[in-house]
Amino acid sequence: MADVSKYDMTYWLKIGDYERRRYGLVADFYKGYRGRLLDVGCHKGELARFLPPEIEYVGADNVVEAFRGAVHVDLNEKRLPFADRSFGAVVCIATLEHLFYPLELLQECARVLTDDGRVLVSLPNDRGLSGIAAALFGGIAPYETAVGDHHWKFDLPVARNLFTHVFEIEREDFHVGPLYERYLWFLKKRSWCTELFMFGPKKAGGRS
Repeated sequence: MADVSKYDMTYWLKIGDYERRRYGLVADFYKGYRGRLLDVGCHKGELARFLPPEIEYVGADNVVEAFRGAVHVDLNEKRLPFADRSFGAVVCIATLEHLFYPLELLQECARVLTDDGRVLVSLPNDRGLSGIAAALFGGIAPYETAVGDHHWKFDLPVARNLFTHVFEIEREDFHVGPLYERYLWFLKKRSWCTELFMFGPKKAGGRS
């Protein structure tokens, strides 16, 4: 059986100080926020450790590693088990690219978000350094890992296009990934980023 440990998010989060930098970036978007935050695709709830105690953290995912207390939900079911406008903040990072219906889940994030709330979504940049390296040197992964891998490919314009179907972009940031942060920091630029973060409110007249 293939060693799949290198494909697990926890493996990459342990490289250098990547976990603190990445989740610290996420927490910075909600600096000063007080209220409920829904983490869609929460994995093991790593984000919660970097949020202030004034934020009530709720995680939702369908992975077996999800922490105790997480809401178990199949994110491909196109429906989140929460009431309309029940969260002032929604986070969905490194998740939509793994789903069959990313737009529908994005619309669900809007439905559960309050009218004055803000969402934070991240999508990969497959034209960035990591995407190019994977295309050139990554090969083809075995089924056991490929079935849970990315079902959609994005570059920066396509990522923004998906996001702005439902939300307005109020702020952006980017990340180049743990290996490039550590060894190729001088190549850090937006067009070569590994992950694009988009933050903003629901569009006026959008689904709620």
